[in-house]
Amino acid sequence: MQKCFYRDISLSLQADGRIPMPDRICVKGSGRAAEMARGAFAHAGVYDENADMVLCFGAQLLGADTVSAVFVIPNRKAAAGLLRAYPFARVLICDIYDDTLYMTDILRMAMLVISKGRDGGIYSAPSLARSGFERLINEQDSRELYEGYELDKDTPFVFSDAKSEQFKRLQQLELKILRETDRVCKENGISYSLAGGTLLGAARHGGFIPWDYDIDIMMDPENFERFCELADKFGDEFFLQTPKTDRNNYFFTKVRLGGTLMTTEMTDKLDIHNGVFIDVFRHSYTSRVRAFRRLHILLTRCARSLVYNKWNGTSVRGAKGSNVSPVVKAAATVLTTILPMRLLCKVQKAVIDHYKSDTGFMYDGWGQHMSAGAFKSEWFGEYTELCFEGESFPVIAEYEKYLTYLYGDYKLLPPVSKRHISHDIVRLEI
Repeated sequence: MQKCFYRDISLSLQADGRIPMPDRICVKGSGRAAEMARGAFAHAGVYDENADMVLCFGAQLLGADTVSAVFVIPNRKAAAGLLRAYPFARVLICDIYDDTLYMTDILRMAMLVISKGRDGGIYSAPSLARSGFERLINEQDSRELYEGYELDKDTPFVFSDAKSEQFKRLQQLELKILRETDRVCKENGISYSLAGGTLLGAARHGGFIPWDYDIDIMMDPENFERFCELADKFGDEFFLQTPKTDRNNYFFTKVRLGGTLMTTEMTDKLDIHNGVFIDVFRHSYTSRVRAFRRLHILLTRCARSLVYNKWNGTSVRGAKGSNVSPVVKAAATVLTTILPMRLLCKVQKAVIDHYKSDTGFMYDGWGQHMSAGAFKSEWFGEYTELCFEGESFPVIAEYEKYLTYLYGDYKLLPPVSKRHISHDIVRLEI
């Protein structure tokens, strides 16, 4: 059995703040459901054979000292008899052999019954749904997870969407673009490093993250500026996309492959070159003073928001979870409406590139990881190489520190239920 599934369930339970995890719990019963429950609670550090709270899979006999219990049974026939024998118990009607309902959601329902149910109560998925319970994992994913749980493999579990021939073909095209970019950089003395999930994949998997396809690279300001002038150095089937080379592109720097098409929810409506691409990110300098770094990042968020919303023709909403007042959002929306795009782009560039020389700190002002904050610019001082899909590519020598800064324990795989293909592809022609 794959113990990563125990971790997957455990993390999902602990992350759900609406359903409290018990301090101590015992599991009775046999079979896969009971085994997965024990493993998940053990991973969470709350499993105890002598706990007062008992979760029973099936009609199990309870000890005389049992204080509280929840029975998980497939139908109502046995419920009345169980409650007569154990009036302090609660019953969850749930078919543990239903492969459309993954164990994460079964245990979330059980935890909800434990925390908010009443003694002698009988509950079911429909009744809990009427009280606001929502599944985390859909039916198709549940079936794949149950099938994957039975596999004894050394390779990480991935969903079927990351096993298709089209997905593998897309990875190979991305690798083709990376090879060409690597050639151009080396021939012109440009230092770059694999970045983001690509760097993570190289360090953790020796190639692509099994459920990811895109490739990111990063550069310091000096190398990035030189790189953007090398559009004519790429082969005929490649296109270096910058705001200078694509007049309708106001932000992206990518290397695209001609004769292909890949659009996302955002780019599908933009009149730009939309071939398969790799991302090129520039890390910029920021203040050596912590308070000024925070201000710099805040101003960067504001400037980027104005450009993106102007480009998309949308209202400024603020980052998800932010506490930006409606008045500020409305004022920002007015600015995106009345100010020309060229002026907004100049403001954006001026904010991000405010610090012209090395201050000792950098941040990802042009990329995806701005929320991670600043890091030491000395990490870009030296380079080494890592294997990526059987080939060697440059990475910053301090890549382990950089990955820890981005992801924490980067060697730890994400929960299995999260291993779907990332990104929002709308159209793909390869």
